[in-house]
Amino acid sequence: MTTGSVLKVLIYVYDHYMLADPADVPERRHMLEDLQKRGFSVSEVVQAMEWLSALVADQRASPDPAGEETDRGTLRIYADGELSRLSADCRAFLMLLDRQRVLTSQQRELVIERALALDVDEVEVEQLKWVVLLVLSAQPGQELAFARFESVMSATGGSVRH
Repeated sequence: MTTGSVLKVLIYVYDHYMLADPADVPERRHMLEDLQKRGFSVSEVVQAMEWLSALVADQRASPDPAGEETDRGTLRIYADGELSRLSADCRAFLMLLDRQRVLTSQQRELVIERALALDVDEVEVEQLKWVVLLVLSAQPGQELAFARFESVMSATGGSVRH
């Protein structure tokens, strides 16, 4: 594994394409060319595009979170592989997001899955924050979740752009 180069590509994509008017987003081929011109390697770009494709596929496979209120306050047990890659700080941050109702349980699972798919040995809290932002950005109708996320970020001294 490397040091998070895929996340750097994802952050660039978020800043330059996900915030843009859909009409201004270039075709995938042109986007790939732009990313390469910006200094990202072909393998980094391909891995980032696969990461985003998996994010979209995971969302389509997840059922609608109807009844999400009933699972608030549930306990998330982490598997050994998750414990070795998600620090106690990351797990505490996820618990905070759950308590502040930023993420539904399905979104939390998607965040964990996508965080573990990054090209890092151990996920750092700052990286996890970007994964949360990317997951929320990829889902329509998340204005309240964004507002809650911004509130958490202000309270914890972080910043968020969307």
